[in-house]
Amino acid sequence: MQNTAHTNLAEAPEVTMPIELRPTDCLPELLAAARVAPVVRIPYLDQHAWVVCDRELVKQALTHPKLGKDVTLAPDWMRQPGQMVTAIPPPEYARMMVMSDGEHHARIRRIHAPVLSPRNAERWSERVAALVDGFLDNLDSTAGAQVDLITDYTHKIPLAFTSEMLGLPPGAERRLHDITEVMLYSADYALRQQAVGELFEAVQEWVRNPAGLREGVITGLLASSDGPDATVTEGEAIVWTLSLIINGYETTGSLISAALYEALRRPARERPHTDEAIAAWIEETLRVQPPVPHTTWRFALADLDLGGYLIPKGAPVQISLAAANLDPDEDADSFDARRRGRGHLSFGRGAHYCIGAPLARVQTKIALRGFLRRFPQARLSADTAPQWESEWMIRRMSVLPVLLA
Repeated sequence: MQNTAHTNLAEAPEVTMPIELRPTDCLPELLAAARVAPVVRIPYLDQHAWVVCDRELVKQALTHPKLGKDVTLAPDWMRQPGQMVTAIPPPEYARMMVMSDGEHHARIRRIHAPVLSPRNAERWSERVAALVDGFLDNLDSTAGAQVDLITDYTHKIPLAFTSEMLGLPPGAERRLHDITEVMLYSADYALRQQAVGELFEAVQEWVRNPAGLREGVITGLLASSDGPDATVTEGEAIVWTLSLIINGYETTGSLISAALYEALRRPARERPHTDEAIAAWIEETLRVQPPVPHTTWRFALADLDLGGYLIPKGAPVQISLAAANLDPDEDADSFDARRRGRGHLSFGRGAHYCIGAPLARVQTKIALRGFLRRFPQARLSADTAPQWESEWMIRRMSVLPVLLA
């Protein structure tokens, strides 16, 4: 028990979670740690972070007024190179949506809303379908062979679409891919920090020299930054573009991969065939195969009582979406299409609900439907196993070997 004014509150038990990137799927370990108690403590950077695991407490934490997300709340000991890529550059330059609160967050969300709205997502579906058809045509040329869907299909779609949506110049996709691979998945934090700088420099170059850009989100933001009544600064155009890249393409690629994995590990007759079944399949994939097992950071604005456990003022807090999505008796291999993903929290809740959710769903629906219709007899390789890369905040399949038929 805590020897403080909160003597009636329990101290969250200490457990370990895989916080460093591993070439495995860490989800079973994350779920095992989450079952120890509704709130747990994790050793982190020689200090502690708190993790909220219980479903009802997770719902509370996602909307709790005393759990802030503003980057200025992050303690100095967390600001280590390569650790908090969403906390760079400093907030006085510009804030990212996922690391802001209050009017800062509301303003950024208002400006992004017309671009990332469900209506726009549907409007873009025709373009996504054209990209998907092109990548499927490429796969068609290798019919009968074994392919890696990660490199040949699932991640190509959101990378191409994000580049097009932003209006990036031709050739930018490869540059983005190479930088983000290091920034998100390198085990070397010095290299991660270097990659953050390279991405910042690339986006800064595009924003400051927009002549080579196609019409898209960046030119739209720049149009809002002209004149005496500018609503968007140059720095904000840069940082918000960074955020769309970091939080957009990689997680969508992971969702497409997981949805296809769940389909291809089953007989063709058990796979989704109608648009309604495909939509339900995607929601169930989000429930049991979340690309982001834990949310981005929150920070306690005061001593908090959460389910009878003390979260002290200033504590960094993670919220386990992966644990909250599952029933107590479920494990990491609990996909059941009949559940239709009911109750999952993979896109969050409240003011910070993922604004890009409609785009992620549209891209995944078109990618899953297109592949299963073009290759109805495709199956997982019997000789080469799928591979994963993950830690507590990000998770993806790194290799998905499939035989096309």
